[in-house]
Amino acid sequence: MPLSRFPIPFDDGHVALGVRADPATDLPRALRAMGLTTGVPTIAAVGAGSRPAQLSRLGPLLEKVVTTVAEELGATVVGDGERGGLATALGQARRHKKATFPFLGVASDAAVAADLDPAHTHFVLAADDDGEGIARWIASAATAVAGGNRSVALAVAGGEPAWDDLAAHVRAGRLVMAVARSGGVADHLAAALANRPADSRAHALAGSGQVFAVDPGRGAGHVADTLRTALARPDALPPARDAGQ
Repeated sequence: MPLSRFPIPFDDGHVALGVRADPATDLPRALRAMGLTTGVPTIAAVGAGSRPAQLSRLGPLLEKVVTTVAEELGATVVGDGERGGLATALGQARRHKKATFPFLGVASDAAVAADLDPAHTHFVLAADDDGEGIARWIASAATAVAGGNRSVALAVAGGEPAWDDLAAHVRAGRLVMAVARSGGVADHLAAALANRPADSRAHALAGSGQVFAVDPGRGAGHVADTLRTALARPDALPPARDAGQ
């Protein structure tokens, strides 16, 4: 498949760059064809299926944590590229902060501009010929962006679709940081890590040893510092079942 990039214009005047990908695509090369730098710290945002009420109250935290850390470290943020949900909340935080970090969205190659969130700077439109869904592609894109650098999946709230995303990141060997008290899947992960009742999928993911929780009750600065540590020195984090408790 050719690796040429193409423009994706939006009604608000913003134009993102996109590439199409299938299982034969050299994904790092495709990303570089769009002008993205690979081998950089990478934050994979996980929160698909979050309820609007959850995201509206998390806006300030996203701005103080994700946008601040990404901008400071020169990181790229990767996630679901479809309109609505966490992507829109992150896009609003990015605009409010006037941040410039690359924001890569991953979506089905059947998507049109009306389906995509215009806050993104770049898109991978992926063919789902094997029926595994877009979760595998999001995890693969995060791996391709990071190259040999550090990457962290940040779980914030999240509904049913977030389980597949998290499982894909864990299979990719990625560290998962769950923001406790944000609701949904992230709260189940925090509960499982504390040996409290939770969805069985949360206990299975917690058992991987790649998941830890952070408590925003200690302040956005604490969450941001923990994310910085995870991206720079993950060996300095407390054991998974003690983190964030």
